Amino acid sequence: MLTVLVGLSAFAVDVGHWYLVGQQQQRAADAAALAGVTSLPDDPSSAYTKARTYATANGFTSGAASATVTPTRVGSTQLKVEVSQTVDNFFGGLLGLSQTTVARHAIAEFAGPVPLGSPCNRFGDDPDPGGTASASCAAAGNFFAMVGNRGTLKHNGDAFQNDTCSSGVDGCTGGVNTDFDPDGYFYTVTVRQPVSNLTIEAFDPAHVVTGGTCTTNNLGGASALRASDTVPGDPATRYQTGAGDWCTGDSAFSSGDKLTTRFSVRAPGGNPWDPTSWPAIGGCQQTFQGFNGDLSKVLKKDTDEYKARTDVAQNFRRWVQLCRVNGVVQPGTYAVQVKTNGLGSDGENAHNRFSLRAYGSNSGDKDKISVAGYGKMALYANTPSGTSTFYLARIPSNSSGQLFHVDLFDVGDGAKGSSRMTVLPPAETGGSFSGCTGSGPVTGSLSGCRVYLTSPDSFNGKWQRITVPIPSSYSCSDTSATGCWVRLQFYYGSDSNPTDTTSWTATLEGDPIRLVE
Repeated sequence: MLTVLVGLSAFAVDVGHWYLVGQQQQRAADAAALAGVTSLPDDPSSAYTKARTYATANGFTSGAASATVTPTRVGSTQLKVEVSQTVDNFFGGLLGLSQTTVARHAIAEFAGPVPLGSPCNRFGDDPDPGGTASASCAAAGNFFAMVGNRGTLKHNGDAFQNDTCSSGVDGCTGGVNTDFDPDGYFYTVTVRQPVSNLTIEAFDPAHVVTGGTCTTNNLGGASALRASDTVPGDPATRYQTGAGDWCTGDSAFSSGDKLTTRFSVRAPGGNPWDPTSWPAIGGCQQTFQGFNGDLSKVLKKDTDEYKARTDVAQNFRRWVQLCRVNGVVQPGTYAVQVKTNGLGSDGENAHNRFSLRAYGSNSGDKDKISVAGYGKMALYANTPSGTSTFYLARIPSNSSGQLFHVDLFDVGDGAKGSSRMTVLPPAETGGSFSGCTGSGPVTGSLSGCRVYLTSPDSFNGKWQRITVPIPSSYSCSDTSATGCWVRLQFYYGSDSNPTDTTSWTATLEGDPIRLVE
C-alpha cells in the first residue's frame, strides 16, 4: 500500500509541478516570440537576441538552472521559441524517476509595413545602370519616384506632400490636407545577406525643371551641345528631349518655381513602424537646390552660368551618392527619407522626380539588396499606350484569409478608350484574384479585380480603393527576391497619352504581431 500511496503522491505533486513549470515556460515562450519576431525578416540575429532577453525577464535563462531557450526562424516572418528545463521530482525519485524535462513552445508572426513598388535593388527607372542592375530589376515598372511640396495643389497627384486643397478633393477638410505627412517619404533599403561597402545613390536628386515630357527650359539646346562642352560628355543621350527613359519630368506649375530637396539615410534600429526613430547616419544627409532656367547654358562648361551652379551638371540626370557604409554590412533595413517641406519656400508649386538604388562592392551584392517604398509612395508614370505591369506590394505566403487594401490617388490621367488597371497575384502564383471590391469613383464588385478608367476625370483628386480577399489557397515564394509580389497592371487604350502623377498606399488588415501557435 505504501508503494501505491507514494506513486499516487508522485502523480499528484510531481505532475502538478510539471504543469506549473509548463505554464511559466509558456508565458516566457509567448513573450519571447512576440518580442523577437518584430526583427524579422530582415535581422534574424536581433530576433534571437530579443527572444532570449525576454525569456530571461520571464524566469528562463538559457544555460542556467538546466534551462534552454531556442529561437528558430520559421519561414520569412515567423519566429518559434522553445523553452525547456529539467526539473527535480519530489516523489518520483522513489520510483526511479528523479528528474523530468518539461518543454513548451510558441510561434509568433509579424506583418510589418507592406513594402511597395520594387523587389529589386532600385526603385524607379535607371537609364544609366552600368553594372549595378540586379536580375530582379528586369520586370520593374516604368516610373520615377516623386515628391511634391506644400504649395502644390493636392489634386496634381501627390496626396501626401502637396498641401494645397481645392473643392471636391478627397482628404481635404476645411482647406486642410488630412493626408499630409510632414516627415515626407521613406524608402527602405533591405540587405538580405551580408554585402561589402553598401552604397546608396539617387538618380537626378535635384529639382531641375524640364517639364512633364522634358521639352522646356531649352533642353533641346543642351542636347545639341558638343560632347567636349559637357561633363559627362554624352549630351545627345543624357540630355535628350521628350518622354523616355531619361525623362524624370521635373515640373513647375508656377513660373520660376523650384524645390529644395533633402535626402537623409538612417541606419537599422528602433520601432519598425516608425523610421523617424531610426538613427541618422553621419555624413549621409544631402540637400539639393533646385534649378529652373536655361539648361543649354548651365550645362555648358566655361559659361558663367555653369561656374555659378556647377551642382546642376553634377546632379542632373546622373547618379549621386547619398551614403556609403564601409566594411561588411550585415542584414538589416536602412531608410532613405526624402522631403521638401521646411527647407526652402513651402509655397513653391512643383514636383521633383528621381530614382534610388543600392549595391555593394562585389558583383553579387546587388542581388542581395532590395529598395522599396515604405507604407506609401508617389510616382510619375511616363508610360506609352499599351500594357505596363508594376510591382505593387509584397504579400507573404502566411497572409491567407486577410484583406489586402490598395489605395490609389488621382489615377488614370491621359487614359482613353478601354483603359483599365488590374490587381494581379504574384507571377509565380498565376491566375487571378476573385471577390475583389472597390470603393471610390468605382464601387461594388470588381470582376477580375479590375477597375476601368473609361471616365478618367472621375478619378481626379479622388482615392480609389481596391480590396482583395487573400484566399485560403494563397501561396508564393517567400525565399525568392521577387516572390510574393502582388502586381498592378495598367492597360492604356489607343490614343491615350498617359503621364500620370499618382500616390499609392497598401495595407494588410489584421493584427501585425500575433501568436499563431
